[in-house]
Amino acid sequence: MARERKSIPRKMRPQFLVLCEGETEENYVNFLRQYYRLPIKIVPKIIGSKISQKIVNRYKKDLTGSEESIKTFFMYDADLPEVVENLKQCDGILLISNPCIEIWFIAHYKKPSEAELSSQNCVRMLRGLPNWDNYKKSILTSVQESQLWNKRMVAVANMEQKEANSKTYSSIFEFIKILEKESSNKN
Repeated sequence: MARERKSIPRKMRPQFLVLCEGETEENYVNFLRQYYRLPIKIVPKIIGSKISQKIVNRYKKDLTGSEESIKTFFMYDADLPEVVENLKQCDGILLISNPCIEIWFIAHYKKPSEAELSSQNCVRMLRGLPNWDNYKKSILTSVQESQLWNKRMVAVANMEQKEANSKTYSSIFEFIKILEKESSNKN
């Protein structure tokens, strides 16, 4: 008589669905996907005012695996409060940067001040950092990517200490912590 083998069910690795508003966010998430080597699907250029749970569910259906294995994130700037309020109605983790994603890049070098900044001032401040003088929105050079990768935990530490309602803040650190955890689990 043949022996019955009990198989241990494999745990499904999570898949990451990131909806974002702009090319800078898209390129940054793409860079993270390459470095972490994790299954991240990027849905770019979704206007926050048009996003709904119905749209999110449509993109989730494109992914394989159970719905429980899909972690959804929304990477947006906080410059439009009505967009942030709309995103809060959707099921997922908000990765909000105030005023823009460039404040997250600055956090790789120093803790951003509490002074209120415009997006243009953030870009100007970023260009004042080493190897960022030629920065253009939506384009990350290989040197800039390398610096973002090497200093990612500095940025996490700098933003973890700040309040979510701060004038200069980014919750992208939460995404980095999740990716770090998943990356260490796969090894």
